[in-house]
Amino acid sequence: MLDGNELRALIRDVIATELAAVKVAAPATALAEHRVRIANDADLAAFARQVLALAADPNARKKIEAGQYPFRLEGGQGAVPSATPASGGSARIDKGVVTESTLIKLPRGTKRLQIGPE
Repeated sequence: MLDGNELRALIRDVIATELAAVKVAAPATALAEHRVRIANDADLAAFARQVLALAADPNARKKIEAGQYPFRLEGGQGAVPSATPASGGSARIDKGVVTESTLIKLPRGTKRLQIGPE
């Protein structure tokens, strides 16, 4: 099984290979927040193609690589409670967006919600 660093390295290699094949340059505009909805494999593939096109612009590529490009996940799919509530009725969400849908999924009796840095 691959650890996180190995997986990131493989993804970087795939993106670099695909970028070498991309001939169309992305427009050099100011960075706008990109809202992304990923509900299935087709959405994921479309997002990967979008990232490749954006990365054709060297400035955008640097921001993407540095984690500074403003991608935002639509819907409540990014925030998932990471653990069941402890005996004190608390839950923790380590990353993602906290939405109404996320809160509804918390176990009954949850009184405290801890939010992680991501």
